[in-house]
This record gives sequence, structure tokens and C-alpha cells, in this order.
Amino acid sequence: MTTVSKQLLLQQWQTLHNNHESYESYALIIKLVATAITLLSLTFSLTALVALLLVAVLWLQEGIWKTFQCRTANAIIAIEDKLALNEAEQTSESTKPYLMYKQWQMNRPTSKALIAEYMANSLKPTVLYPYLPLMFVVVIFL
Repeated sequence: MTTVSKQLLLQQWQTLHNNHESYESYALIIKLVATAITLLSLTFSLTALVALLLVAVLWLQEGIWKTFQCRTANAIIAIEDKLALNEAEQTSESTKPYLMYKQWQMNRPTSKALIAEYMANSLKPTVLYPYLPLMFVVVIFL
């Protein structure tokens, strides 16, 4: 691996790593907005259906966000795999550091698989909380 290629991979890894970590902050913001919507719904006596739909939309939005974060993690792993290769194995175009988006586009799942991936990420416990408790509060108090 040439020094330039390795440096580009390291820069790409660092950028993706920073983005991956910042996604947690945005996921927390989505959770806080859902909590605020629930509190506002209780304060202003919105119908339970409206409050449930708003919280459900934010829950699924976080699932989409977590799916994007998961893809970033996969890209980071691919970069780490490339960094582990010998220089002789780094000659093909598919291992150049600037082809991340091209590689993702080539491997993009079908719409059904994409929706299934979003739903799977929405059901992870770290995403599921606080949406189910908030929905429970809305059903009980509205």
C-alpha cells in the first residue's frame, strides 16, 4: 500500500468515525423531540391518535437514522480491512479509498430489504426506548 493511499484511507476512516459518533447525538435529539411532543400533547390535550402518530413517526425516523449509522460502521470496517491488505493486493480500483459511495450504490438493497432493515433497526432496544413508554403514557393519559 502506498503512503498516499494509506493516508487517504486513514483520513476517510477518521471522518466516518467522527460522523458515526455524532449520529448518537442526533438520535438523542430525536428522542428528546418525541418526549417534548408527548409532554405538549398532554399539556394541550391533543387527541391520543395524533400524539401516537407523531411519536411513531419519530421512532421510525430514528430507525432510519440508525440504519444510516450502521452503514457508516460497515464502511469503517471495510476501510479497516483495506488497511490490513498488503500493498500488492491494493492494485484494483475497488480498493481505492475514494470509492465508498460507488461501492454502496453497487450494493444498495432493494426497497423491500431497505424497509426491513429500517424496521429491524427501529426494534433495537436502544432505539425502542423511549418510544414505547411515551406511547404508553399517551394511551393512558389522553
